[in-house]
Amino acid sequence: MPNIILSQNLFIMSASPLPTLFLIEAVLKVIGGSIFYFSPSTILKQLQVPPYPQTSLSLIQSLGTQTLAFSIPLFLTARSDEKSCGCRRLVYWMMLGREGLLAAGLLGQIGWSYVTEWGSGDREGVGRKKGEKDARRLEEGMKISGSEEGVEEEAVQKLRRGLWLWVVELTPFVLGRIWVLGWRGEWFV
Repeated sequence: MPNIILSQNLFIMSASPLPTLFLIEAVLKVIGGSIFYFSPSTILKQLQVPPYPQTSLSLIQSLGTQTLAFSIPLFLTARSDEKSCGCRRLVYWMMLGREGLLAAGLLGQIGWSYVTEWGSGDREGVGRKKGEKDARRLEEGMKISGSEEGVEEEAVQKLRRGLWLWVVELTPFVLGRIWVLGWRGEWFV
């Protein structure tokens, strides 16, 4: 079913759903980026336990501005003029690259957290006895406190859960872009 697009005060029929998809995604990026920028604690509560360091708040706000910035090419390619239509495939590849790299980085962080946990012997079934862990902590000049260890473990679990949520959020966009670029090339014409 063709989409109707407004171009220079004229309605033009388009066989491609991409302009509508670009507009929807651009609006979603504006909403998401605004939440990251104006309410970074909403995002951080998924990743760590309060209080939030100022650096964390600043990094989340920076990510919000980046997300807002990525809405600009989406709005521009949603237009129906010839120049915009010619750029759609490039913008789609750029967005796939950004989101694919972000998803890979998030999965890498999750994997690395398990590797470091396994390497330190904190994982159940692989871990050392409490006395051995306490001795190692003393050698490293660290305090021995059961409550500190529990808080740290809770923080790591919360961070992993937040990273997984982020990967789940990105997955439909990455898979959708792969599908459109791989099997719906006629939408770019």
